[in-house]
Amino acid sequence: MDAKTDTEPVEDLARDGFCLVPGVLGRAELDGLAELARRKLDAERPEHFERFSHHGSLIPVRYDDPELVAVLLSPGVREAFRGLGMTDPKWINGYVIAKPPRSPGLWWHQDWWAWGTPRTYTAEPTQLFCMLYLQPTTPENGCLRAIPGSHLARHPLHDLPEPHTLEIEGQPADSPSHQRWPGEVDVLAQPGDLVIGDVRVIHATHPNTTDAWRTAVDLLLVPHFSSLPAEFRAHYTNQFCQPPVGWWEDPDHPLVGTPFGELLPTYDGPDRDRMMAYSRKPTWPNP
Repeated sequence: MDAKTDTEPVEDLARDGFCLVPGVLGRAELDGLAELARRKLDAERPEHFERFSHHGSLIPVRYDDPELVAVLLSPGVREAFRGLGMTDPKWINGYVIAKPPRSPGLWWHQDWWAWGTPRTYTAEPTQLFCMLYLQPTTPENGCLRAIPGSHLARHPLHDLPEPHTLEIEGQPADSPSHQRWPGEVDVLAQPGDLVIGDVRVIHATHPNTTDAWRTAVDLLLVPHFSSLPAEFRAHYTNQFCQPPVGWWEDPDHPLVGTPFGELLPTYDGPDRDRMMAYSRKPTWPNP
């Protein structure tokens, strides 16, 4: 199996659907993320880790988590976003994803949720994930696995059970949902690196076979918000990790006129409060 360490992030993201930008976060940002993860994990009940055993955890982070704000406003992150050609980046939501020792791998899946829309079939990504790891990742401790190019082309793994359902959660370790696949790539990252991927790309993780936790904070981003169709802009403004819709209309709101406020989606058009219907099972246009 190949290992991905990356040299040309822009080209890799466009061609493969994922890339690695090395050495973006400094010690202060990493310490903040570690504190954020510790606080979220300590507050979670044991049943959460049982429900999300393949992820490890799936704990939301919010707009009012100060460590998140510090990372998104850090010079390194903002420069990385510019370097990747993001014209109007907005933070949408995020999670603490921590794989406990001796935990199973995450099944093959993609995280796109609007397969029935024409936007799905454009080369430009609508939504990205950004993984920030707190430990070096390896195949032994559950690093990311990905299928290059699967964000833009039909792949047999698209026929697996729908992502994030009890059906795929119940797939055994020797099933196609977990097996090795020709051309798959291990994404090996160090603390401080950004691992960025198109949410349409097919990805998974190895099991964590070590005696240590493998912890990450996953941030979901829209790289070109202002160019999106109105229905997408309204949808993203209504995300559960965001402040209440309309916060930008209050001149006394603490986010108005701030750098972090500029990284949050806002929308004032028709159907401002309406979410789009989710369609997680891939469909493809006729040739």
